[in-house]
Order: sequence, then structure tokens, then C-alpha cells
Amino acid sequence: MPASPPPRDGVARARDLALRQFRTPGASHAATSAANSDEEFDEEFDEDDPAPTAPSPSWRRAVADRTPPGLRAVRTRVGPRAALGVLLVGLLVAAALTFLVWRGWPRPAAVQGEALPARTTAPVPSAPATASPSPAGQVSGQSSGQVVVHVAGRVASTGVVTLAAGSRVADALTAAGGAGPDADLDAVNLARVLVDGEQVLVPGPGQAPPAAPPGVAAGSVPVAGPVDLNTATAADLDALPGVGEVLAGRIVAWRRENGRFSSVDDLGEVQGIGPKVLEGLRDLVRV
Repeated sequence: MPASPPPRDGVARARDLALRQFRTPGASHAATSAANSDEEFDEEFDEDDPAPTAPSPSWRRAVADRTPPGLRAVRTRVGPRAALGVLLVGLLVAAALTFLVWRGWPRPAAVQGEALPARTTAPVPSAPATASPSPAGQVSGQSSGQVVVHVAGRVASTGVVTLAAGSRVADALTAAGGAGPDADLDAVNLARVLVDGEQVLVPGPGQAPPAAPPGVAAGSVPVAGPVDLNTATAADLDALPGVGEVLAGRIVAWRRENGRFSSVDDLGEVQGIGPKVLEGLRDLVRV
């Protein structure tokens, strides 16, 4: 049994019919009849045999032969190799752009051969050393643990004596053999702490009390202006020459027991203040 011819699509039949009409004059009727017969043949063929599931290679070759040459090179599907090539080209372009941007980015230029100046701090001038005041009854000369004083005036033996640091005027008089029979001890503050290098002068009758030696503790230097006996503190009275700490305490105690001083002569009622001391204080105090 002969093989059945392959099915013909409508486009091919229409093209063959048109070619026959142009090539054979007056053959339009025959071509139309042939086309009708082809359609009837195709319909019969389709009814007898079902269409194949996949086109045969001969059908593909027939379609390729009828395709114009300019359209044969066009491919609508990208193969794996083509996709890989496009990906590689894209990566190369991205790497090149990144490199160009990195090179064009501004960077601080490093200075070679020139070191940065070291940060220096101006030296702070130190404050000049000042002698700090010594505690009461002490000076820098007493740091050795001894004081050297000159005892003069109405004493048994005048001269220089060496005593332990912290000794008082009474100790200096004892080291000098004691006070003479005509010494005015009321004019001397026997309880005052000795200062290294000072002179302890014991006055006689009618002599003015000695001035406080330089360098004595605060409270033993005469103050400027008369001191009010009714308002002065023990420290203010201690600063008066010939008074000292003991007499200053007695003056404050008398004022607390007897009330205000009515006159400077009331100082004579304080124990330890004799006529000589009172005369020496008359111009330095007031009421």
C-alpha cells in the first residue's frame, strides 16, 4: 500500500494556487478546482488519520526552505553559551567601572620627608618660694631642736645660752643664773616661747620694757593704734609689748568678773601688772 502524502498547510496551498494562476493563463478555474480538490483531500485525510503529535524533520526542512534568507539567521531563543558570554561581559564592565571610580576618588596626599610638628606645652612658671610663717614660738632656726639666745640686763650672768627648742624666757633666765635683785620681772613676759637668735633683756627699775624681738610668733608683735580694753580679745592683748599670753588671759578674766574697764588705770588691779608695765601700756590701750 503506497504511503499517504504529508499534510499541506493552507499557506502552501494558497501560494501554489497563486503561482499556477500567474504561470498558466486561463488556468484560474483549474487552480480553483485544484484547490478545492486539495481541501477535500485534506479533509478526507484528516478524518482518516489523526495529525502527528510532533512535526517531522521533513516538515521543518520544508518550512526552512520557504523562509527568506534574511530571516533564517534570526534566533528567538538564547542558548546557554550565549547567556554565559553576556554574563561575563557584564562582569568585566562592572569591574572596569569600579576600578575607574576608585582611581578617581579624591584621597589626601601624604607629605613625605616632612614630619608633623610636635605639640609642645609652654612651661608654667613656678611660683617663687616664699617663707611660710612658723608656728607660735618657733622659727626656721629651731629645726635643729635647739635655740640660741642672748640673755642681758638685770641677770646674774649675761651671755649666750643654748636651750632646747620650745624653751621659754623663764628658762633663759635660769640658764643665766637667775634675775638680779633689782630686776623688774613684771616688764618681762616669762612665759613667752624663745625664738632662736633673739635677745632677752631684763630691765631694771625705771627702764622701759623691751620691745618684742623680730621673728616672734604672731600675737607678740605690737599692733598699730590703741587697743580697746573692753573689746580686745586675748590675742589682741597678747600682741602688746610686755603683756604676753598669761597677762592677756588675766586681763580678759578680770573684765569678765568685774565688767568693763572704766579707765586705763584699772589695769593696775590685774595681777601681774605693776606700775612699770602700766606706764608702758598707757599709750597703747584705751577704754
